[in-house]
Amino acid sequence: MNRPFAVISAAFSLLLLVLYSRPVTALTMDDLTHYFHDEDLLTLAVADQQIPALAIQPSVPLVRGTAIILVSLQSQSINLDTGLVLAESLGEKGWRTLLIPTDFNQAEATQPASVTSDKPVANLLTAPVDYDAYRLQIIGLINAAYTHANQFKGYTFIIAEGMTSAVLLDAIHNGLVSAPDTLVSVGAFWPARTQNNALAEMLAQSSYPLLDISLPSLSQWQSATVEQRRHAVAMSLKQLYRQRTFTAQQSYGGAGDRLPRPGSAWLGTEIYSWLRYLGW
Repeated sequence: MNRPFAVISAAFSLLLLVLYSRPVTALTMDDLTHYFHDEDLLTLAVADQQIPALAIQPSVPLVRGTAIILVSLQSQSINLDTGLVLAESLGEKGWRTLLIPTDFNQAEATQPASVTSDKPVANLLTAPVDYDAYRLQIIGLINAAYTHANQFKGYTFIIAEGMTSAVLLDAIHNGLVSAPDTLVSVGAFWPARTQNNALAEMLAQSSYPLLDISLPSLSQWQSATVEQRRHAVAMSLKQLYRQRTFTAQQSYGGAGDRLPRPGSAWLGTEIYSWLRYLGW
């Protein structure tokens, strides 16, 4: 690990101890400024908000482009810790990374959703999330991230997980935000039948390269559409699509556990393999 990244890693470890020891809240600029140098931080203007983000430069001279990683304190897989591991892995391959926090709490539904006990529910939420409000939040973040990435040469791709990936797929499908050069969708799902079942067709109709990674422990909603997604893509004859599964042998925890560091390394390897397949 290079010296600058070692400093960032140590700072991130301290930040994680603080954040995970308190109730889940939005990640603020104050959280980041206490642990990182100003040159590693930037703010993204989204509507009337200033969203903090962490910019990590590649550790090699040849820069291939920008990886936008949407991270969340509520996430079981693409959280702050995983995001930093991915940033290090991608940085060694010539990718600058932009870690951007998302926040389910800002999109909580005003009316609680009725939940039937015999149906799968999202494993990571304590309150229902408004689909349209969360999609609007992600559209704003992605557009701001694109503005930042457009300052540099090279490809731009996005890594998103779970419900974040679901609303992003919807936004791209409906032309509400431009498609990236490729999307890494990790365990996309939405805890409602209509939106969740629509994901397979969105994947099948997508015109951009797509790496579809399944995480069985993430949510039963995600697991329920794995075969549906594979079949829909095969029937559409979509090119530049790959589906991969994070198996039980690669995970050391059950449902509700965070993706461990060995899993983070596996995810980084899969992403880099996909990028190489695309010729980047």
